[in-house]
Amino acid sequence: MSRFPYAFGNHTIDNDDKDTFASNVYFDAANNYTFGVARKNGTTYISPVNTVGRTELKIGVLLPFHQHDNELTKMITLSGISAIRMAVAEINTKNLIPGAYITLIEQDSFPKELQGQSAISQAIFSAVSLIHEGIIAMIGDITSSWTSLSALMTGTLQIPQCSFSAVATSLSDKSQYAYFFRTIQTDLLFSDAALDFMLNQGWVNMGILYTEDDFGRQLAQDIMMKARSSGVTIRGYQSFNTQGPHLDVRSALDALMMSGVRIVYVAADNDAPLTAMIVAANAGYVNNDNVWLTIDMDVDALYHQVQRFNGYVHNITALPPLATFNSSSVATINGTSSSNATDNPILRLAQTTQNPTPIDFNTTFAGGIFNFIDTVKLPGYAPYDEFMQKWGALDPRLYDQKHEKRLSKPHDAQFLHFSISFSDMHTVASMT
Repeated sequence: MSRFPYAFGNHTIDNDDKDTFASNVYFDAANNYTFGVARKNGTTYISPVNTVGRTELKIGVLLPFHQHDNELTKMITLSGISAIRMAVAEINTKNLIPGAYITLIEQDSFPKELQGQSAISQAIFSAVSLIHEGIIAMIGDITSSWTSLSALMTGTLQIPQCSFSAVATSLSDKSQYAYFFRTIQTDLLFSDAALDFMLNQGWVNMGILYTEDDFGRQLAQDIMMKARSSGVTIRGYQSFNTQGPHLDVRSALDALMMSGVRIVYVAADNDAPLTAMIVAANAGYVNNDNVWLTIDMDVDALYHQVQRFNGYVHNITALPPLATFNSSSVATINGTSSSNATDNPILRLAQTTQNPTPIDFNTTFAGGIFNFIDTVKLPGYAPYDEFMQKWGALDPRLYDQKHEKRLSKPHDAQFLHFSISFSDMHTVASMT
């Protein structure tokens, strides 16, 4: 018998392709929990050793254990499975489901050396394999696109499925994913937060500036519908691009502000809101007369982008006219090739603006901008603190040290509450 606390992440469980058939026994000293691990035909089974007089409940886990190309996906997978197994250990040892115990049945949705259509076929095969095991619920997958494949199958068979990382709003469509739920919010939550904030301030008119991509369009459409039912009037809306030859942030902003809008909701993610705010600041629209509502904008990144813009305008005389840029251009400003102007919206702004005045970050962005950030970090909330303490106590010798940052990720802390929800199997279906 191996006596290691949480031998999860160990090659015997997650990375060994060889079938063991016989169960290897492990001991979790923290929970006084003895459990067995067996691998049969590519499937891993984890269950308590002492099961006398108890009914087995099979929970399937579908995660990309062998996916190593994307570090974030790898980190979420490893940290997620550790949280899942820890929660199951607590459920089994504390008898949270009276007269029953949970067996985890794990399948790899992304086996080694498979890409393209073959990988998709294998993911579907893995989901079908779990269903054939007689699972009563499924956990997974990591990405929204791969989750949708398995959720269509589990929904048809009325098997509850939960993901702790799939955020696509399409998965909220109960006509297709009737038995799917998740412990992470969708981006549409930002619309609710922005409208609640506006109503609290007594503001009933707004405009929308959104990116011409799926994220921006979907968020803009969502807030338009919700605004109507909330008594908020949309006085104008404009879309914009931040990349390529059709960069049009300034023209979109001018058109929106000319409609009389004074409160602007910026439906954009990644670097797009940074570009929008710098263009707005350069145009003089960030002032005491206007309010800007942004989403998950990185303030530190905004500061650095402002400094980049200031550096470009400082060297404005070194910039050749925009029309002369071509693949052979070699002029470089602050380390950025002039030939990349169409791919660098900040550089392009510096080239085309009629106001080549540096932006004073502290003065310009001192007020009037409200940034909505999603978080599930709840220090001070007892269940959260208790979970994080237990999770952080996992033996680091049994984990890849590159993934210590998992403790800063919110997806997994949510998962404890999901796992315990299985203690009342009758309520799981209603949660969908």
